[in-house]
Amino acid sequence: MRTRFKFLIAVLVISISINALIGYYYSDKYTPTQLFDKFTSSQPTNFEPIQIPEIYEKQVLMLSFEKNVFSKQDFTLWKTELIEKFQNIFEIPDYDDIILMPIEEISEDEYDEYLLNKYSTSAQDGDKIIFYELKPKENTKTTSCEGKLCYSTVLIIPGSGNQGALDAINQPSQYSSYYYHQGIAEKLVKSGYVVFVIENRGWGERGIKMNCEQPDIYCSGNELHRHLFNLGYNQYSLQVIDTMQLLKHIHNLDYVNNEKIAIAGLSLGGPVSVAVSNISPNVSSTVAASGVTSKYQTGGSGVTPGMLKYFDHPDLAAALSPKPLYLSWGLNEKVEFGYEANNQYSAKIINNSYKLLDAEEKLVIIIHDEQFNYGHTFEMTSLIDFLDNTIG
Repeated sequence: MRTRFKFLIAVLVISISINALIGYYYSDKYTPTQLFDKFTSSQPTNFEPIQIPEIYEKQVLMLSFEKNVFSKQDFTLWKTELIEKFQNIFEIPDYDDIILMPIEEISEDEYDEYLLNKYSTSAQDGDKIIFYELKPKENTKTTSCEGKLCYSTVLIIPGSGNQGALDAINQPSQYSSYYYHQGIAEKLVKSGYVVFVIENRGWGERGIKMNCEQPDIYCSGNELHRHLFNLGYNQYSLQVIDTMQLLKHIHNLDYVNNEKIAIAGLSLGGPVSVAVSNISPNVSSTVAASGVTSKYQTGGSGVTPGMLKYFDHPDLAAALSPKPLYLSWGLNEKVEFGYEANNQYSAKIINNSYKLLDAEEKLVIIIHDEQFNYGHTFEMTSLIDFLDNTIG
């Protein structure tokens, strides 16, 4: 017995030593970004749909568009039931029940073409919402609202990562080398839009203290997601509610044209933008870039017990018909996003919804071949064209 124990200890020591040498080799040879590229690029590009035991397939997607909507008359009843079930599962209140809190200005900066203000306010649950406002100096996207100039406005929900809102507004940070939003907020404000950018829970300035090796741009939000889930909260639900609260604040600004408000989300921000657009009034158009993926087909990230019994994310996007909707995926994207780009599973469902309501011209679907960040980004030209055509 003693000899066997000594042998196991020796094997363990050798194993640890080999792993340490491998780790030293790669850390000395590659930068963190190169390591990320090296190991993620080996992921299979031919992403296959999830296959689970048939016993779990008996009652799924009972409220899906494909199983319930066969005529225009079906659509209205289905959408009402779908959104009600969505709000029930995710514990999201009605828009009218959102309470506005006092706004505190944190900072104010001026640039050649726009003003940049940073604000905070208390969330519905007492957490702290942080958001930015970019306001153009020239009035190129304005109309008259009751005798006052009012602006076409875009609310941006960033994707995941510790880059946070600073990525979207193109402000430098320690994570600048990981940016993938292409400074979209700055581009839009220079085009004449008033732009708001919310800081997502768990990312950027709303990140948490965590035991993560640095640089790990996703650790904070992922750790918060898991911890909140174990406490009985859903991070996605809280982000939707935060965004509804900010939208309600935007609606109350006298220089915002409430008939020309768009919500634009990338990645994580995509399903948030779709959800908020379904629940809130006065959203003129919606953008979900690399954001709508089928959890039923691909699994993907995030856990919401019970959702797939009733609906999937493409059903929520289909419910937006006939409102203007922009969707995009990149052919070079990985896992579920690449699957959607190459198979267009969600796109087909959503397109059928718009076709049913004779609103195909209101739906823009972009499948692009962007190389930057493996295509997990905005396709900027088509996006700006969409906004100009719907609210500009």
